[in-house]
Amino acid sequence: MREALDVLLNNVKKEMSACPWENPYAYADFLAQTYYYVCHSTRLLGLAAGLCRVDRDLLHRRFVQHIGEEKLHERLALNDLRGLGSKLEDFPEHSITKAFYESQYYKIERLDPTALFGYILLLEGVAVSVCPDIYQRVERAHGKRCANFLRVHVEEDVDHLPKAFAQIESLSAGQKSDILVNMAQTADLYCQIISQAARGRSVERARAA
Repeated sequence: MREALDVLLNNVKKEMSACPWENPYAYADFLAQTYYYVCHSTRLLGLAAGLCRVDRDLLHRRFVQHIGEEKLHERLALNDLRGLGSKLEDFPEHSITKAFYESQYYKIERLDPTALFGYILLLEGVAVSVCPDIYQRVERAHGKRCANFLRVHVEEDVDHLPKAFAQIESLSAGQKSDILVNMAQTADLYCQIISQAARGRSVERARAA
């Protein structure tokens, strides 16, 4: 599981490193799409917690605890966007962003609540392994007041990944297989969100021409 995550994170790192974070339009689109999917973080965790059987109390309580850890994180992204001088309504939610989180509702309800760990592992892995460099680039280009979402996930959420791995250890082979599939899917879709933000720079140039 850890080796598979490392391979996926390396792919995500390449996509994120190539994104023009110094460009305010590209970064603003990233923040807007981040806001749209992070709004669902606590809801996905709540759904997963509610669907855990009574005999999976440790897993249920971990999901509940994680809700508190993710509470109001979408507002960090929104405030960073406003700090750039941008408005959320200027950056509509992309179809790929909808697909990113909507698929998680299906997996939780139709497969198993534990499938959500594929989504969690990938995003927490990005925060720990990829975002430190991105945070530095964003802070240099746009200032600290526009980089709080990245800062919090780089500096304060470092324990989320080991907590997730600890819960996965006792799961069945079938559950772990679902997690691996979801982890790969999440990585692919996340790379597309980043790629679309990078392409937005071209749109900005076309509008200015």
